Amino acid sequence: MHRCTKGITSLAVVAFAAAAFACAAATGDSAKEASKADKKTATAAALSPTSTVATIGDKTITLQDVDAQAAGALVKVRQDEYEARRQALEGLVNEEVVAKEALAKKVSKEDLIKKEIADKVADPPQSDIDTFYEQNKTRFGAQTKEQIAPQIALMLKGQKMQDAQRAYYKTLRQKYGVKTLLEPPRTIVAVDDDASKGPAKAPVTIVEFSDYQCPYCSRAEQTVTEVLKKYGDKVRLVYRDYPLSFHQNANIAAQASECAKDQGKFWEMHSAMFANQSKLTQNELVETAGGISGIDKEKFKACLDSGKFKDEVQKDFDEGVKAGVTGTPTFFINGIPIVGARDLASFSDIIDSELERKQ
Repeated sequence: MHRCTKGITSLAVVAFAAAAFACAAATGDSAKEASKADKKTATAAALSPTSTVATIGDKTITLQDVDAQAAGALVKVRQDEYEARRQALEGLVNEEVVAKEALAKKVSKEDLIKKEIADKVADPPQSDIDTFYEQNKTRFGAQTKEQIAPQIALMLKGQKMQDAQRAYYKTLRQKYGVKTLLEPPRTIVAVDDDASKGPAKAPVTIVEFSDYQCPYCSRAEQTVTEVLKKYGDKVRLVYRDYPLSFHQNANIAAQASECAKDQGKFWEMHSAMFANQSKLTQNELVETAGGISGIDKEKFKACLDSGKFKDEVQKDFDEGVKAGVTGTPTFFINGIPIVGARDLASFSDIIDSELERKQ
C-alpha cells in the first residue's frame, strides 16, 4: 500500500527502487539454495488439498484447512514469487529486444538507449515543479520551494524517464513479436450483486475492496476513473466493502452506500463520501444523502437506522478476508491482486497483458 512520506527525497528513492534492487548482490551459494527450494517445492506439490498434515487423536487437519487459515499470507507469498519471476522475465525480454534492435541499427545497446530514451526526456518545466510543490507543500515542512526544487525536478524527470523506457520497450516487444506465457497467480473473487460499472461480459473485471474512511482509497478513486476512461467497455469495475475496524465510521458509511444503492443512487453517494471523508457520522451521512437528487431522505434514514445492510457489508468483508485482503484499497484484476493507491501505469500493465491474452 502506498503511504505518504516525509519528504520528496523518499519519493525519488521510490522512483528508482527497481534499479537499486537490480544492483543488489546475491548472498550464499545460489545453486545449493535453488536445489533446496526445488526439493521443498516438490514436497509441497505432492500434497493434495485433502492430504492430512496433522492428527490430534481422531481429529485430522488437512492441507486445505491450513490454506484456508493462512489465505492472506499465501496470497502474498504466491504473488511475491510471481513478481520475482515476472521482473526477471521482463529483464531478459527487454535485454533481448534491445540487442536485436541495436544489431539491426548497427549501434551499441548503450547508444541505442541513449538516443531513443535518455535524449528524448527533457528537464521538467518550472511550471510542473511549481504545480507539484503547491500540491505537496504541506509535506515539505520548513523547506522552501527554492530549496526543494532540484529534488522535485529530479523526481519528475525520473518519472518521465521510466514512462519513456516503458513505452520504448513496448514498441520493441511488438516489433519483434514478443509473447510472454508466464501465468500470474489468480484469486477467485465473486462479484456477488455489488454495484458495478461497465458491461458484465467485459474481458477484464476489476473487483475493488475499499473503505470509505481510508485516505489511500480516496486517492485511488482518481486512478480508477482514469482506468475506466482509458479502457471503456473493455473493463468492468465491481465495488465491494472492506471497512477496517480502526476506522470508526467506515462500516456505517459502507451501509450508507448500500442504502443509496437501494434507491438507485449508489455511485452518487459513493462519490460524495469519498469527496468529503470528514463527514461520515450517521447523521452527516443522512444529510449528504438528502443533498443527492433522487434520494428520499426519510427512506434513506430509515434504512440506515435499521441496519438493513449490516450483514451485506459483513459478507463483503468476510469474502475479502478469504481472498487474502489485508488492507485497502485492494484490487483484483481478473483475479490478479494489486494493493494500494497505484498509478494508471500499474493498472495498465496488468490490463494490457490480460487483453493480449484474450486475443
